[in-house]
Amino acid sequence: MPNLNLPYAEASRILTSMSLEQKIGQLVIASIEVTCMDQRTRDFLQKYCIGNVILFGKNCYDRRQLAQLTQSIQDIAIAATGVQSLLSIDQEGGRVTRIRRGATVFPSAMAVTAAGNPELAYQAGFDMGQELRALGICHNLAPVLDCNMYTEQLFPNNRSYGFTPEQVTEYAIQAARGMQDAGILACGKHFPGQGHGAGDTHFDFVVHPDGLDEIMTRLAPFRAAMQQGLWSVMSSHSCYPALDSSGLPATLSSEILQNLARKKLGFDGLIVSDDILMAAIEQKFGAPEGAMMALQAGCDMVIIGNGGDNANPDGLDVQPPIVEHLVQAAVSGRLSMQRIDESVLRVLAVKLAMGDMHPQANVTDMDWSEHEVLSQTLADRASHIVYSHPDSLPVPEGSLFLGRRSQARLGVEEGDRLFESFAELAASSLLGEAAEFDMFPDLPVLAPRIRNAPAVVFSVTNREEYQSLLPSLKEIRTLARKLIVVCLDVPQTVEELDSPDCVLVTYDQTIHSAHAAIRMLKGEGLC
Repeated sequence: MPNLNLPYAEASRILTSMSLEQKIGQLVIASIEVTCMDQRTRDFLQKYCIGNVILFGKNCYDRRQLAQLTQSIQDIAIAATGVQSLLSIDQEGGRVTRIRRGATVFPSAMAVTAAGNPELAYQAGFDMGQELRALGICHNLAPVLDCNMYTEQLFPNNRSYGFTPEQVTEYAIQAARGMQDAGILACGKHFPGQGHGAGDTHFDFVVHPDGLDEIMTRLAPFRAAMQQGLWSVMSSHSCYPALDSSGLPATLSSEILQNLARKKLGFDGLIVSDDILMAAIEQKFGAPEGAMMALQAGCDMVIIGNGGDNANPDGLDVQPPIVEHLVQAAVSGRLSMQRIDESVLRVLAVKLAMGDMHPQANVTDMDWSEHEVLSQTLADRASHIVYSHPDSLPVPEGSLFLGRRSQARLGVEEGDRLFESFAELAASSLLGEAAEFDMFPDLPVLAPRIRNAPAVVFSVTNREEYQSLLPSLKEIRTLARKLIVVCLDVPQTVEELDSPDCVLVTYDQTIHSAHAAIRMLKGEGLC
């Protein structure tokens, strides 16, 4: 891959002056539980010489607060080690968007591809990178370089840029280039690429039984991104027997990280583990031992991020044992100093190359309205009518809007308000009525309203939800004068329903995608 021009000589000088605890702290990306720095968090960061922090939605309230928090983290890191903290975040776009207030919520990766212009993917990555850099966040754990090659599985769903390696390569690399041109590190994930496999590593130990040829095909976006100067990759917690017969997940496999990524692909950027507290590692190996094995195998940094699906309410009690275990493994020789120094040197060199990573002083006054315009443009271009009977649109006044309330904080957002389903927003905009439900609609109660409504608009947000609601949808089809299905996801989500009057797809459930769907329901002629 191209030379990253990292300042290794200066990094080596700093390395020689560091204690073991400071070195280990550089290899850790830890989460915190606060929106405003408090003494307990300060003590944790200082005591364990935490060199890097990952931020989740729980840490992000608005632009001013976030800039104050990132400034505080930098102050503590520099005081403790003399080295800046590399702040990371999962700001992919779509449902994996940690900053929802004060920054632009861009559409999902699949929506960006559906918009049909790689230059827009670059611009979205650039705008996103500008915002993160201004906020003091210089390592975005995006883009996803996995492919949705298996339509029966659809993982990672709309987080992927496409259904073929060529499609992912074309769009994801543009997004990564945009981020890096804006001055932040892009991180391709999840190396060496997701494939066939039952389960989700957040909750299960997952094995991908694919053959070597299939894996190498899926690897194409990673190879191309590395060749074009990608600075960071995140390892997958899945197992790949065709690459490593040991049964170890990629995160713990030197065969995959050292031989494949470093030697065969020539990658010299950062290798970052996925979250060590995910079940695929924690339940089988234990988080402390898993973190040690990941560094031993070739990860430069391990995420011990107490957030998302694997959150523990008391994160500060979860992470110290992991850091302490790493120090003890180094003292005992189980984790070699050569392996530690190799990764610390790379981490320090990357940080030096990044320059000043503090938040910008005027970030709260920055005008990002053009970024919002781009986000809406992407959503409009991606959204389209899959099927429509004549006279299905526009939706008449008085229509009934049905939808499940969000169970996972994935609702669309406008300003400071989180809509728990599409139904409320659409009904308000289209002069209709909303009927939200928790798991299944109470059809005996709703039947009179369904029969009397000039149209029923039923929204779904993912394939699992759609499959569970399909029996209800089929019954509604027999009751409704007109049935319109709004799919806030990829088109493959909605199948097996006979003769709806109209089906719309948006590829996403952001506020911009919701607005695109509403315009289509108004008959405003989006393609």
